[in-house]
Amino acid sequence: MNNIICEATLYYGLFGSRTNTFRIMFRMKDKVNGYMLQLATAQAFKRHPYYAVRCVSDGKEYNLESNSEPLVVYQTSEPVILGGADVNGYLLAVSYWEDIIWVNVFHGLTDATGLMNFSRTLLYYYCCERYDYNLPSDGVRVNDGTIPQKEWDNPYVDIMNGKRALPDEEDILVKVKPDSTNPPLNLFDDPRITPSAPRFHNLRISEKQLMQYCRAQDGTPGVVISLLMSRAIDRLFPDNDLPIVTGMAVNLRPALEAPDYAGSPLTLAYLPYSGKIRNKSFDEQATMYRGRLILAADKERLQAGIKSSTRLYRAIDQQPTVEAKCAFVHRVLDSYRNAATVLLSYVGSAKLAAMDSYVTELYIQNDCPGLNIEITNCHGFFFLNISHEWKEDIYFDAFCEELTAQGIDYEIMGEGNYEVPGISLP
Repeated sequence: MNNIICEATLYYGLFGSRTNTFRIMFRMKDKVNGYMLQLATAQAFKRHPYYAVRCVSDGKEYNLESNSEPLVVYQTSEPVILGGADVNGYLLAVSYWEDIIWVNVFHGLTDATGLMNFSRTLLYYYCCERYDYNLPSDGVRVNDGTIPQKEWDNPYVDIMNGKRALPDEEDILVKVKPDSTNPPLNLFDDPRITPSAPRFHNLRISEKQLMQYCRAQDGTPGVVISLLMSRAIDRLFPDNDLPIVTGMAVNLRPALEAPDYAGSPLTLAYLPYSGKIRNKSFDEQATMYRGRLILAADKERLQAGIKSSTRLYRAIDQQPTVEAKCAFVHRVLDSYRNAATVLLSYVGSAKLAAMDSYVTELYIQNDCPGLNIEITNCHGFFFLNISHEWKEDIYFDAFCEELTAQGIDYEIMGEGNYEVPGISLP
C-alpha cells in the first residue's frame, strides 16, 4: 500500500501559491554556529530516519522512498524550496541566519507535533555541541538504541485494510459540524482590505498572565485567543449576521491511538461565534467555546470522521494518474474553501526541556489562506504568529485592542512580509 494515506490531500492538493509547507523559527540566545548545526542535523535525521525521504512518482501516484543524498544546512534568511534539487530532494530542511534556526517542512511529511519531536532532537544535539556536552536528555528523542516501531507504523493502514473497526458517523451521539446552510463571514469580502502578498505580526505574551486569565475564564489558550479574535472581528462588522467561524486544528493521534505516528494526521474543529453567543459575557462565551471544542474533539466522533475520510483516500487512490489525482483532490477541496473565517493552530507547550534557556523566541509560520494564528509556548511566554493576505492591519489592530481590554499585556516582536518554504514535487 502507498505510504501516503491521510496526507494525500496535501500532496495532490497543491494549487496556485499554496505550498502546504510551514516552518518553525527558533531564535537562539547567541549567533548560530553553522558547523555545529550541521552536526546536530545529521544526528536529528539519524534519530528520525522516516523524515530522511524524498517524494517520487511513477506517473500513477506519489510515494516516499529513503533518501541517501547529502544533508545540507543552509545559511540563508530566505525560505528554502523543499523537494527540489537545491535541498537534494528532502521534504524537511534546516536553515539558519544570524541567531535564528528554521526547521522547514512539507506538511504532507509531518505536522507541528511531529516537527517539534524532530526539532527537540536537533536543538538537543546543537546545544550539546554549542554549550554543554552533559546537557540532560530528559524529554528528548536521542540516539540511544533502536527506534520504536510505533514511530514507523502508519495507523491508517489497518483502517484502510478493514483490520480495525471504527464507529459510523450515524451511530455516534456527538455530532459537531459546520452549518452548510449558513456560510461563515469571509474576510476577503471586506471592502476595507486590499489583497496582497501575506504579512505577519509576532506577539509575545507572558505565560503566567495568560494562563491565569484562561483559568479565570474557564478557557484554554486556544479557546481564549480564538474568542478574542472573533470578538475583534465582530466589532468591525456591527451589522453582520453571518457566523464568525474559527477553524481550529485538532491532532488525530489520540483518536487513532497512535501517539507516536510521524505523519500529519489533522482535522479541523469549527467554533462559530454567532447570535447565541454574541450577547454573553466573556466568561460565558469562553465556557461555550470550550464546551464546543470538547465535543468536537470527542474521541468517538473523531474516529467516525477518520472512518468517513478513508472513503476519500480510497477514491484518490483509484484515480489512474497523478494528474487525475490532483484534479480530483482540487474538486474536493473546492467544496471546503472558505469554511472558516480564521484558522488557528496551537501545538501546545514546546517542552524544550534542557534547551529552553537557550531559546528566546519560537514561532510557527504556516501556509494558510486569509487570516491565520499560530500559537506556541516556551521559555515562559506564549508566542503568536498572526498572518493575513492583505495590506491593512485592521484585524490585527482590533485583536490587540481586545487583549488590552481584557488586561492582557503583549509585546510586538516583529512584523513584515510573510514567507514560508516553497515546494517542488515530481
